[in-house]
Amino acid sequence: MTKPPVLSAEQYHQTDAPTYAGQTDGSHKQSALMARVRYQPAHHNPDAPAAQQGQGETLGTWIFNEEANKAEGLLASNIQLMMDSTLAPHATIGLHQHQDTEEIYYLLEGQLSIELHRAGEPAKTLQLHPGDAHLIRPSESHFVQAGADGARIIVVAAKAT
Repeated sequence: MTKPPVLSAEQYHQTDAPTYAGQTDGSHKQSALMARVRYQPAHHNPDAPAAQQGQGETLGTWIFNEEANKAEGLLASNIQLMMDSTLAPHATIGLHQHQDTEEIYYLLEGQLSIELHRAGEPAKTLQLHPGDAHLIRPSESHFVQAGADGARIIVVAAKAT
């Protein structure tokens, strides 16, 4: 079985590139056929302060995707996406806000620093270690940075009800 190529963010998000390159019975997917997307950087934000615009490489494996332009039609819940993401050493995910979704990060490997922004409160920096989790709620913003060894996280996002 040949793995699909690693796609750029533009190739994946702005074309009809599939999230899964095989047949599924609706409940089982093989890792080798899941879309792998290289973000350079993830959530680039040129309007953020220079240090929080996003830099470096994140490689994301799209496990499930129910976002509007890529909806697979497999999930009956409010889950919009599930990804396995690997951040290169010191890579950052640009500062971004979640409008109407919740997002969970579960750190599998490495270290992750998360700067959390809540309305009316000073920014708060959290250090995650393997096994730690982070929840971002609707209307909150966050900036993420991997440690010296990089980081691997599972990301799950769901539409808030």
